Amino acid sequence: MRSFFRRGKASSRQSFAGGPEPFATEPYVRVRVRLERDDGWPPAESEGLWAQERAGGTYLLANTPFFAFGLSHGDLVRGAPDEDGVIWFIQRVQRGGSLTVRIITTDPGDPMEDVVAEFEPYGVSGESMERPRLLALDLPPGSDLASAKALLAAGVVSGRWHVEESDISEEWAAL
Repeated sequence: MRSFFRRGKASSRQSFAGGPEPFATEPYVRVRVRLERDDGWPPAESEGLWAQERAGGTYLLANTPFFAFGLSHGDLVRGAPDEDGVIWFIQRVQRGGSLTVRIITTDPGDPMEDVVAEFEPYGVSGESMERPRLLALDLPPGSDLASAKALLAAGVVSGRWHVEESDISEEWAAL
């Protein structure tokens, strides 16, 4: 795997359990996204994202994707249930304004919570999983993109992690 890469087009929530924010007033559903796999990665064929149902078969994403590309927390997406009632992602209807960048850490002794905490001063939050040691970072509108990207680059140069740009903006790409 390359240390810093991007798939797809350029285009303050923290949860270490991978679930939605705890104080929402609307019920959550899972919207499943089919994943493109390459040489066994990612380690699943689909990813379930927490979302809140909106009008007309649309859903507001309530967490940051670990594997799906081109989606971020706060995006409005269209989905449709299959014959078993599983809601499957069809398309993004509207960007929510957040960006998604992922980190795969290389040091098993580096606590995931500490890595996320390094990004918090820049308005960035994240969700983590231990296997693989993966962080999904949410960069909401108003976050300090230049500082967050500099910290990401420093981690890549030092060999501390690999970075994957999942859902970025032209502003991010230009930094």
